[in-house]
Formats: sequence, structure tokens, C-alpha cells
Amino acid sequence: MTAETFTASGAIADLPYKVSNKMLLWFMAVVPFATALTVLDHFFFGNVMREAMSLHMLDIITVTAILTFPHIIASLVSFADREYREYYRKPLIGGICVSLSLAIGSDILFGGRAILVVVAFYSIYHNIMQQFGLSAIMLRQKPTPTYNLMKWTMVVPTWLAYGILSFPFIPELEQHQDVLMQLVGACLVVATLLAGLFYYRINQKHTVPRIGLAYFGSNLILMYVSYGMIVFGYGGMAILLGRVLHDLSAYWIYMVHDQNRNNTTLHNPVYKLPKKFGIKPLYVLIPLAVAISSILLLLEEFVDAMAIIISSFNMMHYYIESYTWKRGTPHRQHVPFV
Repeated sequence: MTAETFTASGAIADLPYKVSNKMLLWFMAVVPFATALTVLDHFFFGNVMREAMSLHMLDIITVTAILTFPHIIASLVSFADREYREYYRKPLIGGICVSLSLAIGSDILFGGRAILVVVAFYSIYHNIMQQFGLSAIMLRQKPTPTYNLMKWTMVVPTWLAYGILSFPFIPELEQHQDVLMQLVGACLVVATLLAGLFYYRINQKHTVPRIGLAYFGSNLILMYVSYGMIVFGYGGMAILLGRVLHDLSAYWIYMVHDQNRNNTTLHNPVYKLPKKFGIKPLYVLIPLAVAISSILLLLEEFVDAMAIIISSFNMMHYYIESYTWKRGTPHRQHVPFV
């Protein structure tokens, strides 16, 4: 990198494409929308949607391939950039080795499907960290110990809630359902108190951006809405809600990144052909990710193989992203938040 000036969010100044905080907040509209669907289904449609979204292993693998895999491919496209491969060489090698070892080892010891439970718990952690990481950016605050503790009091009950949803695969938990749900509720209350304490402290020192506060509060509401869905038997909707919200935000960030990175100088050969036809990376990334991911559905009859592939890529994605979006990395430098 040459000497650059940077914005408050850690991005190079004057980049042409930006992630709008207002749009990130608008994405949260899926929460009341999903809530309305759930209420209508419960009171007027005889729980048809709830029954249709019941969890089965093959369904989970297929849905993961359709919903999650394009997101992962979209995140990996940036590493076709030679400079990025060199910069992230260690985490890339580490992510590949760790993910393959866990997935193959799980297949040998427990069968390929077992690792999906581990991946699901890792996904929950990743999703919550993303949402509250974006909240910190929009609040223009560095996470404090109180804030980090609050995030973990969100992660732990969500893990417990997912354990409840995994009864078909972890039947030993079923007898503890009531206690687990009470513990989930208690953790959410504690997290809310910590969130209030965090807000009180930062508000004493600075004027908190309203949009940041709205986004922060929306994520707290999301946790309670998901809890309510699980209580009323809509666990599938709770999982889908979190997945859609996570993907909407991530896709947009990936698109802005790839466009800014390749806007004037083409660094990524993936976009070489589209550029000849005047097509911007912004419009190529998602169709490309979906097209590549659709190949995975050809393995639908080989459930264990799909489970290993999905698990390996998921864990590699989460491992690498713990490095790529830290402040000061090339990825963060190409994604301004405004």
C-alpha cells in the first residue's frame, strides 16, 4: 500500500463505493417481517409453516448448501488476488489444515454428519460476532470488556437454544428442555442489562450516533424474537432469520470490497473477463458464488460427502474471517462504512 488517508472506520478515504449504515439498518426489517409471518401462521394458518420447517438431517445439509455455501464462496473469491494470498498466507494455510483435519477426523470417528453440529455452533458464534461487530462500528466505539461480556452472554444461550433444536440428533438434551430454556432466558436478561450498562457509559462520554443505537437495539430485539420463535416451536424460522440477516449484510460488504479493490486496477483475475464486457465486480460476485455453489447439489445423494465438504469450507471461512476483517487489514481498508 502507498501512503493513504483513512476514514474513521479504517478504510481508505474517498473510495467510490461504500457500505451504508442506513441500508444495514434496513436489513433488520426482516426481523418484524419474520415475526409477522410466525404470528399469522400460529393464529390463522394452523402452524403449516412450522411443520414445513421441521428439522431433518438431509434437509439441513441441502439448505446449508443452498443458503450458506454461496456466502462462503463469495468470501473466498477475494483470495484469487495474489497480494491477498501473500498477506493472509498463514491464516489461509492454518484454516485449510484445521478445517480438513476436523472434518475428516469427525467422519472417521463419528460419521460425516456429526461435524455439522460443531459447524452449527461455530456458525452461531460467527453470526453474533458479525452483528455486534457491525454495531460497534456504527456506534463508533471500540468494544469494552462489558461489551465483550455482553456478546458472550448472547453466544452461550444461543448455543443452548440450538442444542434444544438439535433434539433429533442429540436426544440426551430433550429431558432438560425446560431448564435449558429458562437458562437461555436468564442469559438474555443479563445480556440486556450489560447492554444498558455499556450504553450508559459511552453516552456519558460521547454523543452516540442514533443509527448506531438503533442497529444495536435491533440486534438485541433479534435475540428475543429468536427466543420467542423457539419457545413456540418455530426453531427453523429462528435459524433461517439469523441466516438471512447475516448473509444480506455480508454479501453487500463483499460486493463493496471487491468493487473498490478492483475499481481502477484489476487485482483479481476472476473479474478479468467480465471487465472486458464492462461488467463491474459488484454485479458479478453473487451470481458467480451461486453458480459455483450449485455444483455441490450434484452430490445430494452422497450425504456424508456433502457434510464433509460443507463443514470443511464453513470452518475454513470462519477461521479466515477472524483475520480478514480486523482493523488495518486490506479487506477493512477497502470497505468504508458511512
